[in-house]
Amino acid sequence: MRRRQVWSYLRGRFSVALLFIGAGGLPLAARGQPAALPTSPVPALDNPQPTVQPPVEDSPLLAPGPNAVPPPAPAADAVADSPAPSRFSLAATLAVSYQSETNSYLMVGTPVLRGLFAITSHFLIEGDWGFAVMRDSESSTTARSGNPWLKGWYRGERGRLTWQAGVGVTAPLASVSVEPDGRIQRALYNQSAAAWGLWDYWRWTSGRMAVPIPAAISYALSYSLTVTAEAALAPVVGVRSGESGTDLLAQLALGARLLLAYDLWLCPRLQGVLLPSASVDRLQTAAGLRVEWVPRFGRFFLGALVNLDEPLGVFGRGSQNWSIHLGKELDL
Repeated sequence: MRRRQVWSYLRGRFSVALLFIGAGGLPLAARGQPAALPTSPVPALDNPQPTVQPPVEDSPLLAPGPNAVPPPAPAADAVADSPAPSRFSLAATLAVSYQSETNSYLMVGTPVLRGLFAITSHFLIEGDWGFAVMRDSESSTTARSGNPWLKGWYRGERGRLTWQAGVGVTAPLASVSVEPDGRIQRALYNQSAAAWGLWDYWRWTSGRMAVPIPAAISYALSYSLTVTAEAALAPVVGVRSGESGTDLLAQLALGARLLLAYDLWLCPRLQGVLLPSASVDRLQTAAGLRVEWVPRFGRFFLGALVNLDEPLGVFGRGSQNWSIHLGKELDL
């Protein structure tokens, strides 16, 4: 009897101890287990290894692939709104020269308008038209049209090298009268050509049309420095105002573009023009320096061009011709 009571007493004590240990161990077990994941709105995703996979097109949790969820609206808009290359370009340039002598002066302005259309990234069509305006000390003004010039370009690029070549034709709208005013008109065309250092001389040849074949190449030495070269050949034919015969014009220019500061470039240039065989001085050279500002909405530039040798140069017995150039270019 006494043994049974002792056994009952020990069993009761042992049960209480087990209950105490079990109650104390529950918090420890809870600390060792990870927190339960919140319930998914899609019941099938609650099971970490579902027996039936959800359809590909209905799952927003799949890795990117053919059926991936499209990007958020802002990202899609950024891709859709990426800037496209400009297909149209308009430009206007004004060259102004001033000559002063005893009790007289002569100021000449030559605005040139230009338009460019890109058919593709490689083929372009360009047209420009120059005008000549002269005012003298007697307050008389003379204005004439230059020869419009239409040309087509092919442009290529390979690494840091960019090149383009083309062919064009001018319309012989420049003309001089046989009246006494003809002498003034011819002087106006000569002064207009001098304001550009005789570059693109066929733009100001009266009674003649030309077929210029221009080419240009540039190489980027670095982000901030690019060297360039331009050249052109042009047969010139007399077609009106008593002009006759065929001659050949040639020109070559070397230049560079140097980044001075953000959007601000410095562009030096040295050019030479081989004049028609009838000219006394066959080669005319000139030097230019231009500052360009290239913001997002176009290109502004201001520069000066100085003729170096006879008959127009500022040295020796030249006629001291130099000019100021300013202009604006806009891409559409």
